[in-house]
Amino acid sequence: MEYFIIVNPTAGGNNGRKTWPKIEKFLKTKSISYRAYFTEYDGHAVAIAMQILNQVTATNHPDAVLVAAGGDGTLHETLLGCMRFYTEHPQINTPQVPIGLLPIGSGNDFARALNVPRHWQQALEELLACQIATKINIGHFINQDNQTDGYFLNNFGIGLDATVVYLANHSLVKHYQRFSGLAYWASVIHAVQTAKPFKLTVTHPDGDTQIYPNAFLVTTTNHAYFGGGIDIAPQASVYKNTLDLIVVEKPTRRQIALFVFMLLLKRHLHLRFVHHFSGVHFELKTNESRYGQIDGEELGSKTYDVSYETKTYPFWIKEIAATH
Repeated sequence: MEYFIIVNPTAGGNNGRKTWPKIEKFLKTKSISYRAYFTEYDGHAVAIAMQILNQVTATNHPDAVLVAAGGDGTLHETLLGCMRFYTEHPQINTPQVPIGLLPIGSGNDFARALNVPRHWQQALEELLACQIATKINIGHFINQDNQTDGYFLNNFGIGLDATVVYLANHSLVKHYQRFSGLAYWASVIHAVQTAKPFKLTVTHPDGDTQIYPNAFLVTTTNHAYFGGGIDIAPQASVYKNTLDLIVVEKPTRRQIALFVFMLLLKRHLHLRFVHHFSGVHFELKTNESRYGQIDGEELGSKTYDVSYETKTYPFWIKEIAATH
């Protein structure tokens, strides 16, 4: 095998820059064939992934694996580059090049969903031990306003969680690993205090609609976790051909405390102001501008008219990690 590794040096508060020399030493010690590429700006991993796939397919490379070394954002961009490449080159009839992951970021929710170790050496050992790719479900969305589309590995959020992402990303201490957790929870508190509810319309494949006039947190998720390990949808799985939708209506202060307590017990879905369902296809529409996020990447503040479904992509994960 030859591993094409996309390294994000700034992942996890510059943890990527500190960890890469150790990863490289390990690879050289094991005489592993690899090539490293380093991201330099937001979105760079998309272009790098497309560049790698262009090289691999042009030479008909039979044993290539594309590895995202970073956090969920790096992995998201890597997947986006792969999906974009194969969409733009439909004539390619060779198997899709699988994606592996080295979770050296701060959140690493997709690694949790795949049961991949979050220590780089354990994760790398499992990656190198892999023998065959596993098809994993990913989220696919279509913006109905302009018929553009995109993909997500973790979740597509509107409202509270997206506001937290916005505030955390613009925190002055975000790039300092020692204070990243503090910045995140400060952003959570600020978002809970300032975010406003909005009207959400959910449309199901049969045309049935549900309206939530005071939606506060809206998350379409591909697996159980969001926000760095919060178990928001306990029954969701990348191995199910469905996406899970969680809608939390604006809670009172007492309900917030109850929600947090029940969340820790994984019983929050029983609360009357929390709504949940799984589906193969559905559409969400808002009539007010709110922050949005995809896999921790900001979408800005806007209205949404988006439909959701699942697609698949091969991932290079150890067989035991694929057990479900």
